[in-house]
Amino acid sequence: TVNTNEIDADLTVTKTASKTSGVAKGDEITYTVVVTNSGNVTVTGITLDDTLVTLTDAQKAVGTLAPGENKTIRYTYTVTQANVDAGSFDNTVTATGKDPKNADVTGTASATVTTVAASAEISVTKSASPTSGVKVGDTVTYTVVVKNTGNVTVKAGTLEDDHADLSSRTFAFTPGAEATFTYTYVVNQADVDAGSIVNTVKANAKAERGADPEEDNQTMQVTTETAKPALTVTKTASQTS
Repeated sequence: TVNTNEIDADLTVTKTASKTSGVAKGDEITYTVVVTNSGNVTVTGITLDDTLVTLTDAQKAVGTLAPGENKTIRYTYTVTQANVDAGSFDNTVTATGKDPKNADVTGTASATVTTVAASAEISVTKSASPTSGVKVGDTVTYTVVVKNTGNVTVKAGTLEDDHADLSSRTFAFTPGAEATFTYTYVVNQADVDAGSIVNTVKANAKAERGADPEEDNQTMQVTTETAKPALTVTKTASQTS
């Protein structure tokens, strides 16, 4: 009888990303995973599991590895806005198999990827209807569009207008998204006397990551009806003859 070495089952896993920094939403990252049997016995039924990527059946199935053997698996991941908002993301891959005594054998590896620098920006545009010829009692409808022109999500957005209470008009959205707000204003005599209505809307927000965006504003002018100053005088006498 010759006794062999004691069973020393082990799996070593390495994981690399095709790009590790400066990634933006929509970028595709290729992960390369190498599973090596670094023990002294065959490991069977090896499968992979990734905390970030849902692997296909073919990618999961590593199979059987004899001591010293390895297998390379590649799969991709598309960067999301949530990743960019977080600034970085990591994921762990785990290889699990069985040794000759049916005991579990595992190995893990992680990779961290950082995203582009945060740049929070918002823009605001404003239009009015009508834009001229208004008189006392007329209603002017303002339309304000706020857009996220940066690369991170903005939240707790607020609007301020010196001609309207916009405290209930809030916004939060991802890059490229926008929100539209409408509100009205009734023309008064002071506006007609001035010849026009000039008001400014201001937009502010908080950034999900990094510095908050700078305030943006838009001023709109609506002209009133043409001035026609006139006085009508009537005169009566207590006794006319």
